[in-house]
Amino acid sequence: MLKSGIMGAVLALTLAGAASAEPFQSFADMCVSTDADADAAELVAKGAGWRDATSLMPADEDEEFQNTTVFLNFDPANPASVSPGDMEVLMTGWADGEAILEIKGVVLDVCGVMSPEGDPLRMSKQLTDHLGLPASEDDSENMPVWLYSRQGDRFVSEAALGEVGDEDFLAAVRQRSVYAVYVFEDDGLAGLFVGAVRPEAKAQDR
Repeated sequence: MLKSGIMGAVLALTLAGAASAEPFQSFADMCVSTDADADAAELVAKGAGWRDATSLMPADEDEEFQNTTVFLNFDPANPASVSPGDMEVLMTGWADGEAILEIKGVVLDVCGVMSPEGDPLRMSKQLTDHLGLPASEDDSENMPVWLYSRQGDRFVSEAALGEVGDEDFLAAVRQRSVYAVYVFEDDGLAGLFVGAVRPEAKAQDR
């Protein structure tokens, strides 16, 4: 569910040309280290010289995600300023948990970095090494997912939450934010994104 909610919007941003970018480090710096906080991710992106390209996203009245932002690591008006192999895209947004996850009382923040082409196997290994946690299988998406929470600088496995019902999941989220990371490759884009599930009480600005 986390992946399908933003995939259409991600793919709407088309970057031409073959590429060999590996967006993992940008993802770790902008999305993992910030706990998928959009404002913090954007500060990191701007500090690294990335350009705000949100206006390039098509308007979609049915878009389930709100405040979607897009940053590029190159000037979209001058794509020749960076080689195709180095192009990367940062995307952030948030949604009501009931609309995306069919779970009331939570908010879903999403942060992802992608490139026109990458190596999902390599990125999966990098992610496992970075988190120090193995992936589990998300049956709904038929793809691996890394479920974790944070204790200070530590990543704590929450793989068991992938098997519980909504009530037990919501009870856990009321106590701590839970993060789900996916590595994907689809229609010419490859990358990683993290969905942070938080109780509404911890997201009163939404």
